[in-house]
Amino acid sequence: MVRLVGLLALAVPALGARVAVDEYEESFVGHLSAEHLAKEMRGLDVLSMLKDNPENVELQNEYRDIIGDVDWEESKVFLETGAKIQQEPVLLGQMSRTGTVLKLVELLKDAQTDARLPVAIGRLLVNRRDYVVEEEGGESKYVIDGVLRSLHSRMHVSVAGEQNPRFILRRAFNYLNPVAQAVGQTVMRVVECDATPLGDGTCDEGEILYTITKDRFGRGLMWGQDEYRVYTGTGGCTRMGHGVLSCLQSDQIMYSLSAGLSDGTHDTDFYKGNIVEIDGDGQSGTIYSPNGQVQVGQMELEGMKVAHITKVAGPPRWLHWPIMATASSGVAVGTLPLTQVLGAAYNLARALVWADAYEMRFEGAGGAVDDLLLSLMAAAQDLNRDRTPFLQLEGGVAGAGAVISANAVAVGAISSAQVAAAR
Repeated sequence: MVRLVGLLALAVPALGARVAVDEYEESFVGHLSAEHLAKEMRGLDVLSMLKDNPENVELQNEYRDIIGDVDWEESKVFLETGAKIQQEPVLLGQMSRTGTVLKLVELLKDAQTDARLPVAIGRLLVNRRDYVVEEEGGESKYVIDGVLRSLHSRMHVSVAGEQNPRFILRRAFNYLNPVAQAVGQTVMRVVECDATPLGDGTCDEGEILYTITKDRFGRGLMWGQDEYRVYTGTGGCTRMGHGVLSCLQSDQIMYSLSAGLSDGTHDTDFYKGNIVEIDGDGQSGTIYSPNGQVQVGQMELEGMKVAHITKVAGPPRWLHWPIMATASSGVAVGTLPLTQVLGAAYNLARALVWADAYEMRFEGAGGAVDDLLLSLMAAAQDLNRDRTPFLQLEGGVAGAGAVISANAVAVGAISSAQVAAAR
């Protein structure tokens, strides 16, 4: 009941924020304009050019204007100055064993109370997500529990059966400009809980243990292959004044690369070690060493691989594409563009019916890895995919203005019958 009250209380500011964003996007609301999509594509182009020419002031200023301001979830000094916390790798869960399988399951009901309605409302209004990591046979091992804060930027992580969480998974910041959801970069922290538990399933923050990042540029065709990295501590990550993220390569300990557009899946390979990049064909790549970057082949990469993840439940990746294809069609249903109607239906189904599940198979020659840290990487990936869930052309083109509008439509679509069914 406390969570339900909290969700309803949060609905007002959440919807208020959407109204503010809609005002910002006034020229785009009602349709996905070519101008809007062009702005997002330009943002990706500018980010790409900045990687090759980071000192170009004109590109810096243009990228800063495109992504806009952010709402900080932590002291921004960490990302403004690149403050580095000397943090050795900490074992979060257990070391994996080759050949074992864990499953990351998105929950449609509360892990503690089995209540369905509060979770459904939270998923719809604030993109809340809750997960459980299951061992073979279905026994729960870890719980990743969503908490109401800033459009679901925070989760508490517990060992199944324990009352108090051990860790927090949260964002470092949220973008205020919806266009930046397509062309910005993501930073998430794994934070140790303070030694004194609060007793309500939450905790205060202790030390930052790991930093998980996603570069919105990605790799492969239309940047459709997501790249994620894990750094120890803060990773020395710096978010420069023009918005580009830079972390210390020497602090990276894990890397993942998802399948591309042509594959049509979210299959992802995970690697232990300091991989700078893997070429789109997966046959070669670059790794970091103290003496400089080294080119390696497929055999060396396979020697660093630790796991493969496959999505086994939930809407398939290709389901986004027909919705996106209607963006420039001009077709309307009543007063609403067809894109928004389809997006609203998709969002409602995701909130009340669909739940993602991933099979995490530990394989490869890379040896044992922290199974909870890898699970948190997988949860972060799923959460980021869901933030613009129905107007996303994988790799960066997203109609963020219509996402906001469609969410509002979906909120209004919850009838008393649907609420009753959600119970």
